[in-house]
Amino acid sequence: MSTLLQARGLTHAVGQRTLFANLSFTVAVGARVALVGHNGCGKTTLLDFLAGVRTPDDGEIVARRGLVVGWVEQFLPPTTARQSVVDAVLGALPAGPTPGRWRAEALLQELGFAAAAFELRAGELSGGQQNRLMFARAVIAQPDLLLLDEPTNHLDLATLRVFESYFARYKGGIVLVSHDRAFLDAVSDTTWFLRDGAIHCFDAPFSAARLALAEADE
Repeated sequence: MSTLLQARGLTHAVGQRTLFANLSFTVAVGARVALVGHNGCGKTTLLDFLAGVRTPDDGEIVARRGLVVGWVEQFLPPTTARQSVVDAVLGALPAGPTPGRWRAEALLQELGFAAAAFELRAGELSGGQQNRLMFARAVIAQPDLLLLDEPTNHLDLATLRVFESYFARYKGGIVLVSHDRAFLDAVSDTTWFLRDGAIHCFDAPFSAARLALAEADE
């Protein structure tokens, strides 16, 4: 598989505490990566580096030319909450020619929205619908790499199934942080354990990788 990005020697500290040191890994096209670890180990920080919104203290991330990264928000921005559902999706596109309302509506329908919901204010949606909307905002630009930080928090079963179905068809790479073991097993084929400042990579879904890590520890 071709490479989307490669991390080389990532090192980062918060104050006097080193979150991780000398991390190196590759994300390939079509990869389904579960990123797991205890709270505070640096998972969200690492996603920030992959998204390019922050830079590590040392090391580098080399991305494929023209790489488009989609980031699934955890909360709707206040300005977005006041927009209509369709406008909230179109507003996530970069400045320039837009693909047209039809594409946003088609994506929303694919994610389980009825046409009657298109003109509702985004802030009026249920929690599950808002999660779907934030997902739509991340994928409308057809990203090569999709980053998700705890997308299953407060998620209803119907939305979980929508996400699983979309991931099955998605051609790009995914790096996903979640504490939902069943969801990780359903969508991942690779697992990274971020632990004690290091990363342990296994070419297996979460449960199988966890057993492999336990065997390696023994």
